[in-house]
Amino acid sequence: MVARRRRGAADADQYKPEAHSSDGAVVYVRVQEDGEFVITDDDGQPYDETELRVLRKYAGEGMRDMLQQACDRLNADLSALATVHCDTLSPRDKPAFQSRAFPEPEPQRNPLLQPTLWSRIWPPARRRLEEQNERRAEQYTRAFSEWEEAARAFNEQERQRREQETELVLTNLDAMANILEEHLGEIPWPRETSVSFDLGDDASTIAIDIELPEEDAFPDVEYTLAAKQPKVSVKKIAATRRRMLYRDYAHGVAMRVLGEIYHRLPTVQVALISAYVPTLDTGTGQPTENYLYSVLVTKSQWREINFKALANIEPPATLERFELRRKMTKTGVFKAIEPFDVEALANEVGI
Repeated sequence: MVARRRRGAADADQYKPEAHSSDGAVVYVRVQEDGEFVITDDDGQPYDETELRVLRKYAGEGMRDMLQQACDRLNADLSALATVHCDTLSPRDKPAFQSRAFPEPEPQRNPLLQPTLWSRIWPPARRRLEEQNERRAEQYTRAFSEWEEAARAFNEQERQRREQETELVLTNLDAMANILEEHLGEIPWPRETSVSFDLGDDASTIAIDIELPEEDAFPDVEYTLAAKQPKVSVKKIAATRRRMLYRDYAHGVAMRVLGEIYHRLPTVQVALISAYVPTLDTGTGQPTENYLYSVLVTKSQWREINFKALANIEPPATLERFELRRKMTKTGVFKAIEPFDVEALANEVGI
């Protein structure tokens, strides 16, 4: 039995677009969560009112562009959460390997220092020049040796990865688990999302549990730039829209995980995915799970999806094509369900 757990989360970094006014000054605009924005110079110092009037006069359009970019950045979560399924991979029957080149460039030899007139006529100066050139040569030799050793280690890792992803993946459960864990870990989930899986004793089936984030972790505001003025408005997202965003993400995650399974593990024919949110038992106060849905998907069913039209697909409707347990209203209100057990997974083998 091979069971693994993989946790992923997107990194949130500060976004600070820049533009240049006509006099060459660097301008930074940072929009804050309350919609207020700050305009600073290259050293982070705010411009005064006189300077701002000049900027608006000569760099007004550039400032609007920067504000729009900042709004887009703040709203990026909304798009990422709604379209997490759009990068779902198509199924494969044969293993494939994509090699990677060693990322570090080969060190270059520094040119030798050329003798000067003084070093030609003064022996101590000549010795210093020779010593400097010797140090340069030694530094290059050491750097090249370290690079060569790192390149050999990298190439050996690539050889092992090739063997694992083209040969062992067909027969070895540990290799299958390693491959799936690695690629699931590379998914930049826009909200913290955990995936655990169990390959059991059969390379043709897999059971997956997905721990979803709470709906409260989803954005509740949207940022828009005024039509004519350099002003950012913060608009509250309606509760229904937020629930539907959560609904789409909850189902889109399953599609993304299924894509990895049927793309990376050619021998898997049936997958069971169950998604839950952690909670506390109201009777005991102990941690427990509220399962939102549980779905059985065969590889033959998965092939029916048009993976070239993922942007036109609604993940909740996609999962409804399979054997699905779910209690959900049209507006995305979930009720807890009892997920399929592994016996149901075993019964699907051979379909």
